[in-house]
Amino acid sequence: MKDHFPIKYFSKNNMKHQLISLFICAILIPVFGIGSILGFVTYKRTVRHYEDLAHSQNRLIHSTIVSTSIYLHATYETVANSSRLQHLLCTDSSKFDSMKATAELADLFEKSLTNTAMLTTLRLYVPANLMDNVEPNKYILPFTDEMKDLHWYQKAEKVSGNFWISDIRTGQNDVDYWELHYCCRIPIPRKSSYGVLVMSVSNDYLRNMISNKNYQIYMNVNEEPIFLSSDRSYAGLDFPLNAKQRTSKACTGFFSLFGEKVIGSMSTVSLYHSSDKLHIFVANTSALNTTYHLLLLFLLIALIALFVSAVIIFLYATYFSGRINTLRLAMAKVSNNDYEIVDNIRGDDELTATFRDMKLMVEKLKAAEARLYQSQIHEQMIENQQQQMELKLLASQINPHFLYNTLEAIRMKAFVEGNKGVATAIKLLSKSMRYVLGNTKTSSTTLEKELDYINTYMSIMKLRFASCINFDFYINGSLNPSRCQILPLLLQPVLENAISHGLRDMEENGHIILKINPSRDHLRLIIHIFDNGAGMSGNKLKNVISHLEMPVNNSEHGIGLYNTNNRIHLFYGREYGITIKSKENFGTCVTMAIPLCTKEE
Repeated sequence: MKDHFPIKYFSKNNMKHQLISLFICAILIPVFGIGSILGFVTYKRTVRHYEDLAHSQNRLIHSTIVSTSIYLHATYETVANSSRLQHLLCTDSSKFDSMKATAELADLFEKSLTNTAMLTTLRLYVPANLMDNVEPNKYILPFTDEMKDLHWYQKAEKVSGNFWISDIRTGQNDVDYWELHYCCRIPIPRKSSYGVLVMSVSNDYLRNMISNKNYQIYMNVNEEPIFLSSDRSYAGLDFPLNAKQRTSKACTGFFSLFGEKVIGSMSTVSLYHSSDKLHIFVANTSALNTTYHLLLLFLLIALIALFVSAVIIFLYATYFSGRINTLRLAMAKVSNNDYEIVDNIRGDDELTATFRDMKLMVEKLKAAEARLYQSQIHEQMIENQQQQMELKLLASQINPHFLYNTLEAIRMKAFVEGNKGVATAIKLLSKSMRYVLGNTKTSSTTLEKELDYINTYMSIMKLRFASCINFDFYINGSLNPSRCQILPLLLQPVLENAISHGLRDMEENGHIILKINPSRDHLRLIIHIFDNGAGMSGNKLKNVISHLEMPVNNSEHGIGLYNTNNRIHLFYGREYGITIKSKENFGTCVTMAIPLCTKEE
């Protein structure tokens, strides 16, 4: 199975580089990604917060202007609906007390000025020909020729209704101020004329109501110059936003103020009982700098945290890599049979435990080498003694070829003398001994040869027991006996056990059946050996099965099944072996399971 790219990449680098790469992938990149997202969200939320504050400030100013316009209009209606004013300007009667009427009207104007701080001036201008009954005062004044050049006078001639303008007022010490003026036409129907009521809104009043040191505030009427600004130097200048940015609806967001990007709120107020529009712009010039400083602080904290983490990871990677190199050097020396290594490595963790285990292994290797050396010396001594004994016994050993030749000579003599039964028996015995002696030092033979030997063995048994024993074997057609491999002399002990114990008391009709089949997955060879002998009781069967793993040295059972089962375990593994089923007075079935191997395998 191929490793994925990350595993392949990490596995090709040393531990130090792996830890540094892990820091980059697991800490640096996620922290950078998450930090970027958090920074972006923080930036958006901070900007939204400042936008909400700017919008709230704009709404406060909006409410102040609306309430001011309502109050001024109420003052206008009071003056316009005054019957005393109409009598004063229009009556020709000599009985009319003009002095009293003038005093009452002056008192009305005086109270309007003193009862509110929003007005700086309140004056009514009327045509000079209507001033005959008006006593001299500072509130009701005639039109003069000098007034024709004034902005409010010129607009009053053109506009029939009320209107708002921004204009200059000269205050104390001849200082000019830009103020908001509410100009109202007072009709004088009896004289087919009109007067103009001019009310000036106090800038100080507006500043006290709407001032906020965090904001720059700009206000103008229609397209006229700015009449009120938090920075007094901007009064009288053009409005800082163009026509596209001045809308009838409130707009909050980013604006360009004198070339500087700011967060602000722009709104337009429809003034009470007037077609004029008052524009309000509120700007927070420090909001973006504060936001950028917050993001910079956030970034600085993140960089410091990453730097500290990187230093710790680098130092630890260097420390850990040094310990691993010490362990590698020690292992390299041990692999070259050099057991002189350091006593310990720094730390007290799994790596230290591994080094201790290696030290223990080195001690065991030293002890094992010492024992091996002693064993080799002892083995060499035994081998020398063995060789001497073999030399002494060599002369008395029977040569297998001498045995085969002798048996063949006896068989030919019996055949010549007409005793064919003896000749056949000797031939079978010779063939059997040849197979046994030929496979005593081999670990594998073909199933075909093993079955041929079993046929020979059972033929000898039939000579011995005559018709008491019948033998049949069946092999599955899918098997090729000449290709299947099997341990030599594996089946004969089981057959011998079946004859010795299963059929020993039967005088006739004894039957042994050998069946060989592959398993369903064709990975095992299943061999069944059945005899119809006496069978075994339950207790006896348990006893026999229990001794398959442990031999019993007695004359009744022998050790044939144990030897066969043990050979299978040793050669093929513990998952293969012998199983036994038996029923008293019915028979016994011994099953062997071994791997299904071919010559190539």
